[in-house]
Amino acid sequence: MDRLKSLDPPHKGLRNILSQFSLMAGNTNYKSKSEIEELKSLGADLFLLLQNHAKNEDTYILAPLKEKYSKETTYVEKVHSTLDQMELKLKNKLDSFDGNQSDEVGHDFYLSFTEFHAEFLKQIADEDRNLEVDMQTAFTDEELVQHQVAIMKNMDFSVLLLWFKYIVPARRIAENVQVLTAFKSAGAEAFEAVLEVIKPQLSQERYNLIISQVK
Repeated sequence: MDRLKSLDPPHKGLRNILSQFSLMAGNTNYKSKSEIEELKSLGADLFLLLQNHAKNEDTYILAPLKEKYSKETTYVEKVHSTLDQMELKLKNKLDSFDGNQSDEVGHDFYLSFTEFHAEFLKQIADEDRNLEVDMQTAFTDEELVQHQVAIMKNMDFSVLLLWFKYIVPARRIAENVQVLTAFKSAGAEAFEAVLEVIKPQLSQERYNLIISQVK
């Protein structure tokens, strides 16, 4: 039987936005204020979601494993710390850009980001193969669902919408139908806000396929 995968939605969403940022960082004219502002805007989304995911993973993945499963998570926490330091340096560098940077400065930033990107992808792939299994061993699907509910309840709605923006295009239609059907119970206003966010991120055909199946 297929088990619920707690890490799948945020990790797919992060892979999506990381790839978008990598593409943009590579084709940005760092001497252009307008292009730098566009890169900063996407970067603001990226770093917000990275920070939010780190907090959620510490609280709803690593902490419960330590408490119930006595799982050793020191290695994961050490890698997280290294990635956090790389992430902060990138964020500070991006914040310092004003559209008057040289091509070499831009190229160096791009390479630094790709190094972070590679390390981050390696880490979350390892978590998907191992940490996910640890969670499934320690908890029932019903308990894992409660973790997800707690995450959403304790998250600002604006951040939740941002997650939907990047997660939905990265997941299968059936997965999105399941999540949106469950979220519909949150109320018409919240549901419409989600639809407004995800529609521009999908082809019309894919959007229609998802919405037609939401109960």
